[in-house]
Amino acid sequence: MLDTEIQEQLQKINFPIAIKPIPTIPEHKLRQIRRTDNDLFLSECKGRYKPIFHYDAFNGAIEVMKKGGLNFANADVKVESYDFGAMAKMEITFWDMREKVGNHDLFVKYIARNSYNQRWRFQSFFGWLNHVCFNTLAVGNKLAYSSIRHNTNVEIDSVNLKIKNAIGAITDETNRFRKWFDTKISDENAKLLFEKTIAKSQADEDKIKNGSPATNKKQLGVLMDLFEKETTQVHGKGDYGRNGASGSLWTVFQAGTEWSTHLKDVPKDTNKHIIQHKRHEEIRKMISSSFWKQCENA
Repeated sequence: MLDTEIQEQLQKINFPIAIKPIPTIPEHKLRQIRRTDNDLFLSECKGRYKPIFHYDAFNGAIEVMKKGGLNFANADVKVESYDFGAMAKMEITFWDMREKVGNHDLFVKYIARNSYNQRWRFQSFFGWLNHVCFNTLAVGNKLAYSSIRHNTNVEIDSVNLKIKNAIGAITDETNRFRKWFDTKISDENAKLLFEKTIAKSQADEDKIKNGSPATNKKQLGVLMDLFEKETTQVHGKGDYGRNGASGSLWTVFQAGTEWSTHLKDVPKDTNKHIIQHKRHEEIRKMISSSFWKQCENA
């Protein structure tokens, strides 16, 4: 994309805000955030709140990536806002940064999120776009993952330093993906992996019983169906139908990213951008879990 086209995207979220008092409420307890271009109310905030501005954060990240040598000529930059601008997301896909895992073409993707309504911290990380199924592949802390509250003296420079340091490590992450592709896993262990992580029930009545987390059975069923579909598409039958191995860690990962990216089980009238964000976080935690590492090193 041309610089002018990138700036056109960024202008969607480049508007001024102001933190103002709320009549009858002491400012040290509660204030309000409003857009000053149209006086729209965005959110309430506590006294310690210090905003991270959408435009400054996103544009700063782009400048760091340019200085680090990433080519924006063959990149797509997409900026979206929600709730009258209270929430913003930027996704950049680098089409000339391609790796292959099995029959899957992966392209480097950068994602940043920010909000003025406390729904999102400022978050920034690299991931991958799977061109076969257009899943967004979340990755662990290694690739510039940052998550910052809006109540401290935020140093955006520290976030940008992570971005700079991650650029050289992007390709190395695919070696881990290739290992997952070759690491076989049984249905039983795939089910157990989901039960310990993203299919763990969050309902109050399903809190830990007898030392084991309760399972969201509906969610587990969706994930296991996706695991079977991904395994058939990626590996076919072959060796994966013998010796107790039905799939691979890669197809577990693909099932999870399918679930977190496309949200086919989520009603249409739901705030899907919020759910997608939460699910991507759950996938990131899944691949950082102790049981995942145990399966990875088996």
